[in-house]
Amino acid sequence: MDEQLSSAALAGLIAHRAETLLDALPRAIVVVDRDGIIVGWNMVAARFYGFERDEALGRSLYELVTPPEFRATGRALMDDVLAGATWSGNIRALRKDGTQPLTFSFLAPLRDRAGSIVGAVGAADDSSDLRHLQQQTTDLADHLKLALSAGQLGTWRWDIESGVTTWDDTMEHLFGLASGGFGGTFDDYVALLHPDEVDVILATVADAVDRRSSYAIEHRVMWPDGTVHWLQGRGQVTLDADGNVTGTIGCSIDVSDRKLLEETSIRRVHDAEAAATRERLERERLEFLASLNDVANPGRTHADAMDRVAAAVVPRLGDWCQILYRPQSGPQRMTLAHSNPDRAEWARQVREKYPYNPDGVMGIPAVMRSGEPQFLRDLTSVSIDEVSAATGVDRDELALIAQVLRLTSVITVPMTTGRGMVGAMQFVSAESGRHYDDTDLALAEATAGRVAAMLDNAWLLEQQRQIAATLQAALLPAKLPAIDGVSVAVRYWAAGAVAEVGGDFYDVFQIAPNRWALVIGDVCGTGPAAAAVTAVARHTIRAAAMHGAGHVEVLQWVNDAILSGTTGLFCTVLYSTMELRSDGTWLYTSVAGGHPLPMLVDGMSGSGTGAETSMLGVHGTLIGVLAEINVTPSEVILRPGSTLVMHTDGVNDVKPPHDLDDDMLRQLVGAAVATAGSADAVAERLGDAIAAVLPIPERDDDVAVVVVRIDWDHTPT
Repeated sequence: MDEQLSSAALAGLIAHRAETLLDALPRAIVVVDRDGIIVGWNMVAARFYGFERDEALGRSLYELVTPPEFRATGRALMDDVLAGATWSGNIRALRKDGTQPLTFSFLAPLRDRAGSIVGAVGAADDSSDLRHLQQQTTDLADHLKLALSAGQLGTWRWDIESGVTTWDDTMEHLFGLASGGFGGTFDDYVALLHPDEVDVILATVADAVDRRSSYAIEHRVMWPDGTVHWLQGRGQVTLDADGNVTGTIGCSIDVSDRKLLEETSIRRVHDAEAAATRERLERERLEFLASLNDVANPGRTHADAMDRVAAAVVPRLGDWCQILYRPQSGPQRMTLAHSNPDRAEWARQVREKYPYNPDGVMGIPAVMRSGEPQFLRDLTSVSIDEVSAATGVDRDELALIAQVLRLTSVITVPMTTGRGMVGAMQFVSAESGRHYDDTDLALAEATAGRVAAMLDNAWLLEQQRQIAATLQAALLPAKLPAIDGVSVAVRYWAAGAVAEVGGDFYDVFQIAPNRWALVIGDVCGTGPAAAAVTAVARHTIRAAAMHGAGHVEVLQWVNDAILSGTTGLFCTVLYSTMELRSDGTWLYTSVAGGHPLPMLVDGMSGSGTGAETSMLGVHGTLIGVLAEINVTPSEVILRPGSTLVMHTDGVNDVKPPHDLDDDMLRQLVGAAVATAGSADAVAERLGDAIAAVLPIPERDDDVAVVVVRIDWDHTPT
């Protein structure tokens, strides 16, 4: 039993397995648990003490049959027994009738199969009868034999002086021998031990002899049939009267079943850990490959994507990463990354000294020609002369490189897409001392495939952006007119995630000698259809304004023009005018057709303090949706120091948490105006503030801004 038995369990064991045995013994036998509670009581004990079994079971040994004046002594004796000692001698007992006969008692610890002490057994007889004492010795010996047999415990005794080793039958059976099959010497015992454990066992025994102590050991034994079994042995060094070591005595038990369970459990744990490790590595690889999409997102150029990918794979796939990429047109490009920037710069210098050689027989050149991976598991096995001959690098310089970098392993894999091989990636292990394996090769190939597709997409998107930017520029004014006493600045930022012509537009043009038109708008959608609507809206606004149409009439012209088209698109337009007044101020009139309202930062002092930002006008209907529009003109006076900001919804119409409400937008514009002295400076600071909220390359919509500032201390002519 591996755990200490409870009183109830021990009592049940005695009741069901040993009652007959106990009753057959001619002496008073009492069995107690570790707390001194009686769990075994034979018929002789009932006659001797006067208590029937039912009266004794469950009672305290000390309170039931120990005189009060001897209870302390009895408890002390029992503590020694429960600690592993045995005791015999004369002691007073207490009978039910109150008499206190002198008894000869024997106390011994009671152990379970695991060797743990779970209680004690005692035998008592009237000491006046010498025959009873002699019989008690015999009975106890018989009881010990029965206990050993029940526990399948084998015993031994080794006499050092004679060398004789005595085993009982059970001990012989534990070693796979028939009864009488043991040779009887210590050497015979050693011959049966497992060869791998002989030294440990002999050292354990020798140490116990030196310390004159007990010892315990679990070890394997070889049976004559070749099978291996596990035994647990416990021994005690024996001493003579003078304290000299005479040998050892002890017992052993077979624990093969338990060891098998332990080994099975350990193996299952190891298998589970290995499976968990494989699963974790696979998950990490998938997460790593997925993360490359974020590193090289569509908002970046292919050159920027290359640099970022190379940096991202260090040190996940190596201490070094080098990429060569051939776009569909234009020159090929190489990039290199290392976890230590100084090392990367040094490597670039070496590469400049020894430029890329397409005829090289190692690394990227060889892979670019063959299209097959090149895997050097252990660079230490490749001679300097071989590498020098293959790469064209000077041998002495190559030796210095090898010494400094401590290269250990290299993987070079092709990058392939639908148009064929577009480049190669090289991963180098150096300072980390890592040696690549086949799993690393598979991950490198998967990474190269993912990167190849991303770089091709980035290059194509880059070309589309360049085309879109060219078309977009054609839809906007080539230059801004000069307005005496007024500074005007515009900014246009194309969204990073879009590679088509955007729908944002603006215009500034003169209507009359002292009257100017300021326009900003946004067509719903992108691409050629949006570009067509942009052109229609911008030129219609100019035509209507130059014909003297009023603000509402200008937007109605645009509405009619878009509805007469076939694109099905609509737009927002902010049409406004500035007219110089005789007192040097400007009358600003605006009308908004579904467009964000303009913002005025007024009340500014020359020091840039005291700003008050307000939105002007009234929201109106979209342009190009309904036949009749509903818009309302609004007027305000602009004075020296006044700053007017018009913008498209790309500024604030973004996904949470980056979106801006009206109050946040007013604060952002007010802060930009407060720290700038010109319209151009305001536009620049406003662009920085917009990018701080969400970078332009990460936005889904273009951004256009028009800034108008009335100069200080300047009267227009």
